[in-house]
Amino acid sequence: MATPSSLLALTWLAFFMADVRDGLGPFLATYLQESGVRQELIGATMTAGGLAAVAMTPLAGAWVDNSQAKRAMTVVAALAVTAASALAFTTLSAPLLVASQVVTGVAGAVLGATMAALTLGLSRAEGFKRQMGRNEAWSHAGNMLSAVGAGLAAHWFGAPWLLAVMAAMAVGMLVSVAGIRAADIDHAAARGDESAAAAPRAADDPDAGGIGALLRNRPLLLFALACALFHLGNAAMLPLLNQRLAATVADSAPLLWTGIAIVVAQATMVPVALWVSRSRRLDITWFVYAAILVLPVRGLLAYAFTSAWNNIPVQVLDGLAAGALGVATPLLVQRYSAGSGRFNTALGFVMTLQGVGAALSPGVANWVVGPQLRFGTAFMVLAGAALLALPLFWWAQQGSRRGALPVAPAAV
Repeated sequence: MATPSSLLALTWLAFFMADVRDGLGPFLATYLQESGVRQELIGATMTAGGLAAVAMTPLAGAWVDNSQAKRAMTVVAALAVTAASALAFTTLSAPLLVASQVVTGVAGAVLGATMAALTLGLSRAEGFKRQMGRNEAWSHAGNMLSAVGAGLAAHWFGAPWLLAVMAAMAVGMLVSVAGIRAADIDHAAARGDESAAAAPRAADDPDAGGIGALLRNRPLLLFALACALFHLGNAAMLPLLNQRLAATVADSAPLLWTGIAIVVAQATMVPVALWVSRSRRLDITWFVYAAILVLPVRGLLAYAFTSAWNNIPVQVLDGLAAGALGVATPLLVQRYSAGSGRFNTALGFVMTLQGVGAALSPGVANWVVGPQLRFGTAFMVLAGAALLALPLFWWAQQGSRRGALPVAPAAV
């Protein structure tokens, strides 16, 4: 185990990274809606970032598995997201908007990979579940604080002031990275192989990519597909709620409500994340089943009630589902890939398919909304997509119980 100071710095890193990693996506969609940007461009802008993250995520996972510069990668990626977000809120040019979200997606994928690797490398396998729960709880608390600050700043001073909040979080993140001692990071443990020496795999290792082995790991593949469908239904719901306010309710303060919605969800996620990571009675698979089943209920509520206050129960449900899945996803990937030496590559694979669903979500949702503003129909389409994840995850668990082909161990 790492020193307590490094683990504390990691926890603070999770707190500050919450706002930085994804940029200001929900606020950006609402800002563009208020600025009169057409629906197709909003959808294309948000989808571009998601697709860039999809393309980068497997590369980022493999890169981190082979790198001992995890702290430096975190710093560079954080600065890139901050710069890209500054660009997004100072232009309405279609090419620049799309470019800003591409940079955000690429850098966000790197941040996700380095955070997972640092957590496993510092806490080791025996402490991973508890540290993941702590990270997720602090991450949601960070999102909550930044959402309050960003929502109030946008409401009182205008959308560009969102960037001041993000810049403050980025500074905190850089300080946290500096607090992690390089000597405390076990790089072999960070890639899921604590029995190996802490040295990166050789660049000419023919099995280093491991994509074929990943595809033969049926529980991992089915879980990744289930995550893709879940996020196809989930990713666009929050932006769509506030786009509906901006488009259909005059003087509804949608940027402020975006902040309120995020706070409600994040406040719910904090105790859920801690519960999932500390539960001894329920296996993490039960929390995944619950998360999948919650999403259709959330879509139905969003469809049935159009008041701004409906954001609150809808986002409580979001907190329940996302809080559980945020902790369960890396834990299940660790379970499916244990001893392979490719934890980050396997997690990157799952996050890639998850990212495909999340990237397509705003494009599909805004296409359904269209010029006729069919927001209710869009919510039902999203809810239906999420339901399809249930049989896939059940099938993954059946394969896991029978014993699936593991990811082949990496050469070191």
